[in-house]
Amino acid sequence: MRVNTGIARGKNIETLAGSDVVRPTSQKAKEAIFSAIQFFIPGASMLDLYAGSGQMGIEALSRGATHCVFVDQSRDAINIIKKNLKNTGLFAMASVAQGDAISYMERTNHLFDFIYADPPYHKDLAGEVLLRAGRLLNENGLLAIETEKEVLLPKTMSRLSLRKQYTYGNTSIWLYEIRQQEEETE
Repeated sequence: MRVNTGIARGKNIETLAGSDVVRPTSQKAKEAIFSAIQFFIPGASMLDLYAGSGQMGIEALSRGATHCVFVDQSRDAINIIKKNLKNTGLFAMASVAQGDAISYMERTNHLFDFIYADPPYHKDLAGEVLLRAGRLLNENGLLAIETEKEVLLPKTMSRLSLRKQYTYGNTSIWLYEIRQQEEETE
């Protein structure tokens, strides 16, 4: 894998071996996601949950995001993320936290412009992320959740409303935004 665009364009990103350890977002899905949100990323703060190799947050930083917090439970993944950040020259723009993503979401008070979550398949964590993400997003924030194609997520939850769903092979990307309050009528 490599960074597609921006200041770290063409730099290689290492991943952990074994699909049981990490399942990187496909190149096609990554390109489509960033194509859909390309004008939103410059100046954005980001949270990369279940970060794995860190490729999504690194791509966002390369494209102009100002800061990214990477969260993963695996010590090996954390080490790969730090190595990738150093190799791409983006380490100073990042924070890396080892721990459970849901626990991180429950205890942090930081607000983000963009949250990307790629929870392990077959663990029913996408709904848990969706339930908690609304309180961590700025008013114009976006949440992207990667799931298996068969997973169904609600159109609305808490402050969030489904903006668009994309399917690439066996993967679905769910893009949520803060729900606009309907104007009260007299």
